Amino acid sequence: MGRLGGRVAIVTGAAHGDRAALGSYFAKALAREGAKVVAADVKDCTSVVAEISSLCGRDAAMAVHADVRDEKSVAAMVVQTVARYGRLDILVNNAAAGSNIDPIATVDLDIKAWDEIMATNVRGPFLCIKAAIPAMRQGKYGKIINVGSTTSMFGLPDRLHYVTAKGAIHAMTRALAREIGPSGIRVNTIAYGLITNPVAEADFKAHPGKREMMMAKRALGRDVFADDLIGTLIYLAAADSDAMTGQCVVVDAGEIFD
Repeated sequence: MGRLGGRVAIVTGAAHGDRAALGSYFAKALAREGAKVVAADVKDCTSVVAEISSLCGRDAAMAVHADVRDEKSVAAMVVQTVARYGRLDILVNNAAAGSNIDPIATVDLDIKAWDEIMATNVRGPFLCIKAAIPAMRQGKYGKIINVGSTTSMFGLPDRLHYVTAKGAIHAMTRALAREIGPSGIRVNTIAYGLITNPVAEADFKAHPGKREMMMAKRALGRDVFADDLIGTLIYLAAADSDAMTGQCVVVDAGEIFD
């Protein structure tokens, strides 16, 4: 049955994508551990659900169209989840924008670009959490897993809006842990650095020496792949971490922050 048998999870940003596609990895990993999974995204998640269903059974997952920036859409996502599976135990706030944005100096950053990042990366998790809390309180149990970034810890020039938004996720995690802990709901964050994927490989190829420079900053001297986040995800979703809340777990091969 796996460590998550009997649990129900929502993963936002769960569609396949052209980058790390972490949400699809997360959705499939939770299903392999026995959870019923709701794959939510503004993009089509049917292929992800088909993969899960072929491995874990026809009722193992469902796709929901959800825009995390829109309160009504997020509320409908939770309603559909509870209607289908009867409960909600795990929320993975993975949907985000801006990891591949072009560098832009703060003095040139317009308010529209700022608001677009904040809408998805800060308002989105807030709305999802707000909608999920009542369902989790009904079950007197919950695991909220936010997805952060190490950029908020060491800073990154010319990407102020993205870095600020990820920093807000870490602060949100700590504040919520205090607020909803008495309801049996745990809130933690996974923060990761650069994930090696086809886009990163192309960048390494275009900039000779960049991979070697990055690996020299990592204690383990190795790439980090999407699969490397799965162990931490399952730990935070499972009962193994029931005594843990308000924490940020960094998965980056031990990168040194300059």
